Amino acid sequence: MSTQGGGAAGNVGMYVGRDMLASVPEERREDYLRLVQEISDLKYQLGVEVARQLPRLFQDHDDEAIERYLDQVRVIAEVGWKSGVEVAKQLPDLYHAPDPAITEAYVAIVSEATVGPPDDKETQAYAAELEDLERELREIEPKQQRATELKSLLAARDRRDERRRKHAQELAAALPPILARLRPKHRDCYMHEVRLVAAADPEAALEAANTMLDLLNGERVSHDGAAEWVRRGLDVLEKNKEVGRGYFRMGSKYSLEVLEELREGLALRQVARVLKLYATALSGRDVAVRGTDEMDAVDRFGPEHIILPSDMRFFEDDDRNFVAYKVAAAHGAARIEFGTYRFTLDEIPDTVEDLTTKYGPGAA
Repeated sequence: MSTQGGGAAGNVGMYVGRDMLASVPEERREDYLRLVQEISDLKYQLGVEVARQLPRLFQDHDDEAIERYLDQVRVIAEVGWKSGVEVAKQLPDLYHAPDPAITEAYVAIVSEATVGPPDDKETQAYAAELEDLERELREIEPKQQRATELKSLLAARDRRDERRRKHAQELAAALPPILARLRPKHRDCYMHEVRLVAAADPEAALEAANTMLDLLNGERVSHDGAAEWVRRGLDVLEKNKEVGRGYFRMGSKYSLEVLEELREGLALRQVARVLKLYATALSGRDVAVRGTDEMDAVDRFGPEHIILPSDMRFFEDDDRNFVAYKVAAAHGAARIEFGTYRFTLDEIPDTVEDLTTKYGPGAA
């Protein structure tokens, strides 16, 4: 191998001190660094010792000695790096011996001492068996790693399935009272959409079950609108479970935006304040305006409030739907103003008596 030419490879700063490099003729420093790197690639400790000894040989300007030195270091390194370090340390002194053959003999003696006599058949058999076993283990290792990965994946799925079963149980308990409050006309739509969500994620279905009840009972969306709202929620759920659950809980901005987009007609909440003032002015009483989605909490008819649809959808534009709201509010205000809800039969006893006489008990 040539001792000249080629750039220095790698970073040999950990082997070569400033004083070592300074002792090498300037024009040979790149060769020095390259050769040190080559030996250090065999073994770090060898590189350290060669870095110490090579400057002496470069100072002698004897490329033949440098090449012989490196070859002999490589020979001994093949049989044992610890012996190689000591040989690398001693060789430069032996080059000054009168008989050049001394270095060859020295390397041969140390090499044979390191290697020892040839292995007997039993040792060779052990070595061959070990080699076979190690090869088999290397072949098995990827399979063992894959088995470990599969165990982790299955364990994670078991935990996920356990959570799913837990939420399915909660859904089973939550649905009956919700269904009892659901208007019959919405049952088919409701059951179909909640089933779609439950198949994807029972926890999200718990949220959807409550939200869909409010949306359908409150007439906030049509059946087609409910189906589209669920479809978009399932898209969100597929990408991110937590965000999807928030969607069905109506806890995300996107969910509200979709609902607003799908809303048909004019929403009562948009004009409730104006209608309240309108009805109050007409009736002369402080009248509350409530939506049909609040009917579970209040009487349908009462002297203090008017029940109006949560959405007005008679017309395609909001202006005419608002006029329809005003007509309905005026009708309700008139009933309040003229005492429709305060009327009792006790106020017309004579009429009641005449009807009873003519038609029998219960006619009035």
